[in-house]
Amino acid sequence: MKKLLSIIAACAVCLSLSAQSVAFLNINPDPATAGVAGTGIARTADAYALENNIAAAALNGPKMAAAAGFGMWQPKAANSKLISAAGYYRISDRLALGVQFKDMAYPAYSIVSGDGRVKDSFAPMELTAGLGVAYRLADGFSAGVSLRFISSSLTQEAKASAFGADIALKYEKDAFQAGLSVCNLGTPVNYGGENYAQPGIARLGAAYSIAGLTASVEADYLFAGGLMAGIGLEYSIADIVSLRGGFHYGDAAKAIPTYASVGLGVQFAGFRLDAAFLTASKTLGNTLMVGLGYSF
Repeated sequence: MKKLLSIIAACAVCLSLSAQSVAFLNINPDPATAGVAGTGIARTADAYALENNIAAAALNGPKMAAAAGFGMWQPKAANSKLISAAGYYRISDRLALGVQFKDMAYPAYSIVSGDGRVKDSFAPMELTAGLGVAYRLADGFSAGVSLRFISSSLTQEAKASAFGADIALKYEKDAFQAGLSVCNLGTPVNYGGENYAQPGIARLGAAYSIAGLTASVEADYLFAGGLMAGIGLEYSIADIVSLRGGFHYGDAAKAIPTYASVGLGVQFAGFRLDAAFLTASKTLGNTLMVGLGYSF
């Protein structure tokens, strides 16, 4: 029982304490974005466009990008594993399609019978799979929408599924970019009793690039109450090596906690390897995320 309670407490780190659930939806598995403290709403599209801003896939950036990632999420608090895959393809000058998969696996716990014997074990898990479309409405301006299926299994009895959607806009002109999205709109999550709202969030951000340096900022409003904000810097050396860093301000009770990030990216001949490390946080400290992708 003690171990069961500890696992439930660890899962609660990722779940809002208000009337909402599946808060893992707001965890971005993109290692490149994690390296700049999650400030991805206004950045040029990469394979994780559905997580950052699906509208960006119809503007500048690669015609096609695909990637897979792995993360050791909250190793000190929950020791969860984050597995992901994503990509997009621009099928015309104006239209792009994207896909996304994300799986958060929590540590297994033992199920003990009334006489104290271990009779079974259970590994909590939450996942989402989605599709998105982006369309360029005018030069430098695009819109996008994504739909996803959500599944959450916290205990053998507490299981639920739902459908969600994001709506996004992206604008870019010369070295300036801006993005806006409203995320996690959809059906309630019900584990067999009370309905829980998805962790709705509105995201607004901007980015500016000059001489290989890109600065990005983002502010997020949580529908359940609360604010998050972040700032990130990325310096590209000869379009081969990218050095990243950032700071995220959050609310540990309602959203992703405050943390600092550092990251590294290497790309050559279309292939790219990205890594990010989160620190300066009791909850997220030592979180490590890596990813491998290809684009053209």
